[in-house]
Amino acid sequence: MFLSYMQNVKILLITVDKSIGFCTLRKIKIMLLHSKITASHYILPSGRLTNEMLSERFPPKKVAGVSKLSGIYERRVAASDITAGDMGYECARRLVESKDIDVSSFDLLIFVSSTRDYILPPTASIIHEKLNLPETCGSFDMVLGCPAFPYALSVANGMIASLQCKKILLVIADAVTKLVNPMDRGLVTLHGDGAAAFVLEPSDTSVGVDFIDLGTDSKDWRNLVVPAGGFKLPKSAVTCQPKTDDSGATFTDENIQMNGAAVFHFSMTKIPEQISASLKRRNIGIDDIDLILLHQANKMMLEEIYRQIGIVDDSKKFFFMEKIGNLGAASTPVLLAEALRCGKIIGSMNVLLSSFGVGLSWGTALIHFKSAEKIASSAETEF
Repeated sequence: MFLSYMQNVKILLITVDKSIGFCTLRKIKIMLLHSKITASHYILPSGRLTNEMLSERFPPKKVAGVSKLSGIYERRVAASDITAGDMGYECARRLVESKDIDVSSFDLLIFVSSTRDYILPPTASIIHEKLNLPETCGSFDMVLGCPAFPYALSVANGMIASLQCKKILLVIADAVTKLVNPMDRGLVTLHGDGAAAFVLEPSDTSVGVDFIDLGTDSKDWRNLVVPAGGFKLPKSAVTCQPKTDDSGATFTDENIQMNGAAVFHFSMTKIPEQISASLKRRNIGIDDIDLILLHQANKMMLEEIYRQIGIVDDSKKFFFMEKIGNLGAASTPVLLAEALRCGKIIGSMNVLLSSFGVGLSWGTALIHFKSAEKIASSAETEF
């Protein structure tokens, strides 16, 4: 799927001057309406899972080896009674209050997560009530993991471009650790929890979303799956039974199960290819991009993706997984929100986002920022 909001549309304008009796033909260009991010915030749960704590479960050398490759040495973990919806609400509340936003101005709330609070109702409805959003503000959930952010941006952009909405609250939160078996060394060493929130409004200038490309290699969906818990395989006394694979990892059918080698291969081959193709399709050079934000899955993997797409300038890279982990659906949104908060994105910059994972799906988006230092909330980030 290829979508660009920054295309100049040519229109033939005919004007008639009755006083002199002839018409004039002129070509003018207009820019399609699209969206821009006007406010952002993120939060991380206060709970921490350190390498020292993991070394009490697993051989310390094994833990250290995983961290050396992944670049993750600490993970933020939500308490057992804290859900993705709780984090999403708190993040949105802090954003709205710190930016003094009138909640009655929102037309739509989108909540994105792979770990929603209930099967029914949508978690968005719960957040809608807690924020006291008006009845005129619609709400719905999107269910997706690591690739979620570009997909959510695409939906929000479409609502604004089609004039259905003027102001959208986009909330992305994931409590991935609740799906990871604590004795699965390969996954518990990687994942964390968190949330991000953004306000999107119309733009008729170059500021905002330039393009969004989405894709899925569905033949490999089985390589990243939680087998039980849905209607295909309901939870039962059987699905909660632990099993151990050849690597020594322990999990049940109610936990995330990942073919690490297959997902790694997908990330190393498909993602650089798709990023390069997205830019080439629009005659955009890698030198035109000021910053590239990649899903924070594995630092070694990200360094290789950067290398393959031609990034040699370290200032165009940004990492934030070392002390928080892979946050699933919230990974790239939190990365963007932190880049805005800490001043990595400042002034006018062209920022490329790429998210990828479960599905196996991916999304690439280019966003033009202006006066970026005004976007981030000053609210507390720890929850």
